[in-house]
Amino acid sequence: MEGIATTLTSWNAGTIYAAAPPRATVTRLNRGATLGQPYDAAQQRRILEATLVLLAQDAPLDIVRLKEEAKE
Repeated sequence: MEGIATTLTSWNAGTIYAAAPPRATVTRLNRGATLGQPYDAAQQRRILEATLVLLAQDAPLDIVRLKEEAKE
């Protein structure tokens, strides 16, 4: 691997496709909750860890769709 490994996470898959990062995760969360619902530290940690683990893999990778959703 050469250079600086990068990754992107978003609630908006369109943003990820437009940016075309080498590694990315997308959730089904609401705008403004990219890394998880407010006050939901467990969800935030899951999303962050799932995104950061991609840095250890050679790129480019397919977008990883996380099963994280907004709680009503």
